[in-house]
Amino acid sequence: MTEHNTPTGPLRRGSVRALAPLSVVAIVATGAALAPQLASAAPTLPPISAQNLLVKAAQSKVTAYSGTVALTTNLGLPALPDLAGGANPVSLLGGTHTLQVAADGPAKQRIALLDTMSEYDLVRNGTQVWLYDSSQNSVEHATLSGHDPAERSKQDSKQRPDDGLTGQSLTPQQAAQRLLAAVTPSTKVTVDGTRSVAGRAAYTLALTPKEKGSLIGRVEIAVDAQNGAPLRVAVYPVGSGTAAFELGFTSVSFSTPAAPQFDFKAPKGATVTELDGHSAQSKQNNPLAGAELAPQVLGQDWLSVVELHGVDLNALIGTARSAGGSGGKRHNDTGLFNGDTSSYLDALVGAGKPVSGAFGSGKLYTTNFLSVLVTNDGRLFAGSVTPSVLEADAAAQGTK
Repeated sequence: MTEHNTPTGPLRRGSVRALAPLSVVAIVATGAALAPQLASAAPTLPPISAQNLLVKAAQSKVTAYSGTVALTTNLGLPALPDLAGGANPVSLLGGTHTLQVAADGPAKQRIALLDTMSEYDLVRNGTQVWLYDSSQNSVEHATLSGHDPAERSKQDSKQRPDDGLTGQSLTPQQAAQRLLAAVTPSTKVTVDGTRSVAGRAAYTLALTPKEKGSLIGRVEIAVDAQNGAPLRVAVYPVGSGTAAFELGFTSVSFSTPAAPQFDFKAPKGATVTELDGHSAQSKQNNPLAGAELAPQVLGQDWLSVVELHGVDLNALIGTARSAGGSGGKRHNDTGLFNGDTSSYLDALVGAGKPVSGAFGSGKLYTTNFLSVLVTNDGRLFAGSVTPSVLEADAAAQGTK
């Protein structure tokens, strides 16, 4: 071990708007292991230093690929109810899910969240973006404004190398690039053997926080030995051998996908809603965006914390109750809530521990991977940090 300190229409009947604000945003990059389908006998590869492997991954030129991705999330939360009766971004907060992905550069991408009877698609082809929900048979379409997609992708790659279709960690590449961008003197970097992922030989790059206060104990990135592309990303809580977040290819091709992959035609009978291009772009890049939330990041590296404003838990529960009626499966206009949601949210909110300090007062929610503080004045602080770090950040912001 070496060390360095530094088709047309949906993909199938029955997909992904920008990911729900999973703490994936908060965990810099964010279960049961995927192992037998992702891993096999460790391949024999030439030795490589941690520094050279880090450079190989960071400088990977792979921009075209297609395949199937398995995502497993275990944030220590109670099992989620069937929030929408099928494929839905909110479901990614827990359990194991299958995504079909295809990309030909940042301006041509397609992602489908697949369920047994439904799918949820996000398709971008240049300035055209489509969001398709098969369970609702609804389509949202937008034409993005701004610079030419090819030119903008060049600019974005210099400023935000992970900012692809949605700015979220929807593929191993995006998740790994977020994590690699966070490598600083606060991180111990090692090469931890080799593995086979989706039939491809890979080195395992391990990142370990040096800072105290982080709930992340270790991050593993499987780096393709041939082209440097990240094939798998796994994030482990301190002292745990079970990943809180694991994202990896089960099959992958690095050939350029056929152009029709990025064409989209609304299915017959689907309700089509035209969105403002600017609003659609904001929704893609930051599903939490909104003046009332005013999200900002506090701290840095492994101790990063997200702060939101205007958070009203009681209003959220009330919305869920209104959307779900008296225990039925009726969805509201967002397609995210049903009758099981309010009871689930009631249980979550009720599990909070009353706390007070220099930040004011509120409720604290903790798992082995996530801490959330909701203050009585409507602020929310969340991160993969210990409660003491979270409360210190909240106190530094003062009371509102």
